[in-house]
Amino acid sequence: MNNSILIYGLTILVSTMLIAMGIYLLKNQQFNALRIQQITGFNTITQLRELLSHVQQHRGISNGLLNGDASLTTRLTPLTLKVSNNIARINNECKEALFDEQLHPLSRWASITEHWSRLSIKTEQLTTKTNQLTTANNLQQHNKLILNILYFIDDIAERHQIYKIVDAQGGSMRHMWLELLFTAENIGQIRAIGTGVAAAKTCTSVERIRLNYLCHSLQQSLEDGIMLENSEQIRQLLQVVVQQITIAAPSIKAEEFFNLASTCVEQILQEFDKQLQLFEQEIMPENEKRTIMQQLN
Repeated sequence: MNNSILIYGLTILVSTMLIAMGIYLLKNQQFNALRIQQITGFNTITQLRELLSHVQQHRGISNGLLNGDASLTTRLTPLTLKVSNNIARINNECKEALFDEQLHPLSRWASITEHWSRLSIKTEQLTTKTNQLTTANNLQQHNKLILNILYFIDDIAERHQIYKIVDAQGGSMRHMWLELLFTAENIGQIRAIGTGVAAAKTCTSVERIRLNYLCHSLQQSLEDGIMLENSEQIRQLLQVVVQQITIAAPSIKAEEFFNLASTCVEQILQEFDKQLQLFEQEIMPENEKRTIMQQLN
């Protein structure tokens, strides 16, 4: 009788341990799968952020060129090549992130690559007689492409469950990320329009209204306390727009304004990079990241 009770007890104990071990292994497997999914997302977003920066620069240089500053010609082709190389590298290195469960390419990424393919051909013809782009259409096409890239970054972060990661206060990174990226785009549009105005040496009423709106929006972001260690360069940019761009006879050279605004854009994007790395390190110590990257490759 005692032996039967002992055997029964041992059976229950072993069964319980096996179930507990099975649950632990399953949870651990799910946790590791989530980490791999998140690190794949981080890697893809890092490359998309570089693509974003180059497309934004391409918009500003092409707008300055269309508005008459031929000195910008030498900067356009290298930027076109950088964007095309970014897309090729993303296609090559981030395949897992670019397809859905049915192995179909994600529609937004397909739209981005197709749009760039058409736009790059048109912008390479800017200095030729076959040019078909107007300044308005050039800006419109670039703005649409950039907005699509911004939304795709958000899609990837959500798809790869990166937004599940929270900061020390328990807040999601989503609001902070989007605020930084759209602020960078705000400055990017100021750079593009301002470069065109400086190149044309005249500021139309439409451009003045648009620049005033963008500058007001940027000023509001500064007052709301956007995450920046130093906003002095951005405040300087706002002064230059008022004093040297939105006047009857713009008094700053196109390339000089482009470079000034670029410093501000990069300042915002570098803060985005910093926050990206902080969250990445929080979920993935460097030694674990190397191990996972080896598994992915």
